[in-house]
Amino acid sequence: MADQIFEAHRPRLMALSYRMLGSHADAEDAVQDVWLRWRAQDHEMIKDATGWLVRVCSNICLDVLKSARRQREKYVGQWLPEPWLPPEQPHAEKMLIEQDGLGQAYLLMLERLAPVERIALVLHEVFDWTHDDIAPVIERTANNTRQILFRARRKMARENDRDPTPAVAAKACDQSKIEAFINALSLGDVGQLMSQLAPDVIMHSDGGGKASAALNPVFGNDNVARFFAGVWGKRSPDAQICYVTNQRECWLLMYEGEEVVTAISASERDGFLVDVFVHRNPDKLALFAPMIRQEEAVAVPNTKAGI
Repeated sequence: MADQIFEAHRPRLMALSYRMLGSHADAEDAVQDVWLRWRAQDHEMIKDATGWLVRVCSNICLDVLKSARRQREKYVGQWLPEPWLPPEQPHAEKMLIEQDGLGQAYLLMLERLAPVERIALVLHEVFDWTHDDIAPVIERTANNTRQILFRARRKMARENDRDPTPAVAAKACDQSKIEAFINALSLGDVGQLMSQLAPDVIMHSDGGGKASAALNPVFGNDNVARFFAGVWGKRSPDAQICYVTNQRECWLLMYEGEEVVTAISASERDGFLVDVFVHRNPDKLALFAPMIRQEEAVAVPNTKAGI
């Protein structure tokens, strides 16, 4: 029975850990640690299995986050969270896991937060925990938890070079938006590219020191458009592209043979691309390899492309 209870909660714990850590491997390790602690418990003494498991998982993630920040200081270029590729999940967990908070834009904004702030925000906004529930997890009072959440929301606000603005009501782009951007890129029309980008657009690129990528974010529609136009001319003639949509987030995958070499997604606000995410780190792209062989991958006919 104890094993069945844990397995029923595994997808919830995996989704929670991934939101906290932004890495499938780290999330799996965290869930495994929860499992080991769960097995060592007297389950008759645990009245609320869900609460116990989430609290233990949160504390494990808190410890991982503290060390992960030090490790990412040594990361070559900009670190991006891995794309979310969910495990099989029971139907009862499906709606929870498919809530917002799994897209690149949200996860990257979470990186602005201190570990305690990140735990509190995810538990409150994604898992709907109350201040009283969160307080013992982060070892604070309920009033302190409210203050932590207030600071976390302020940090999550998008900022440009001039004025801080409220948290962006951005959403993941659908396939048509990304297709339009790639079509303009294929035409070499920088003006048309710029017209699809928000003035304060940011391009984030992650090569992990293992593939060519911009070491720092690129800011502004003019700079982003010209950057893409420049690298487009250096594309591999053997690369092909397809689109896959996963958890409401569309990805453009560029691949050679069965090896994915680039994955691009974006978020939009008011009809304009406001963040563009370019993954080139092969360690993260390996997650996509099975998807280019699946039926839901929409190939782009008669196209040879790559960045």
